[in-house]
Amino acid sequence: MRAWWLVPALMMMTGAADAATPTMDCAANMVCASRPQSVVDALQAAGYKAALTKSKSTGNPMIESAASGYNFTIYFYGCEEMKDCNSLQFGINFADDGGNTVELANKWNQSKRFIQMSLADDKTLDVSYDVSTIGGLNQENFADVVDWWSVMLGELSKFFKENPAPTLNK
Repeated sequence: MRAWWLVPALMMMTGAADAATPTMDCAANMVCASRPQSVVDALQAAGYKAALTKSKSTGNPMIESAASGYNFTIYFYGCEEMKDCNSLQFGINFADDGGNTVELANKWNQSKRFIQMSLADDKTLDVSYDVSTIGGLNQENFADVVDWWSVMLGELSKFFKENPAPTLNK
């Protein structure tokens, strides 16, 4: 008797095993978007305030913080059912004061490697920094990520002094 059913059954069992395995492993000493509290703890350890909340639009976790004189938000992305997220986006946006243009964003982007600026349809100027945390970031790596963000926010302040300064969107 041929076991024609064996191949499909084995394939189904492999799929079921994969589905039961957590997709976002995060060691206890690592910073991972899949464990929002690890991000909060790492921010606080680096000397930043960090308030864990939820996005009103997606229900995903988000963190409110501040650096270099600006309040900013850390959004969680790649989430499944508002958890098991795999990446973070540090973000801040500025309402249009008449000076928010694609040219202004392009001028910033020409000399910045990690932090990007874009103009939304409503002329809000969005500044963001995306970070994957799959597998986790150690504390030193995450502190470096936050330092880059903080330094670039300081650079943003200088940039706005040299160019038309937008109004911070609250």
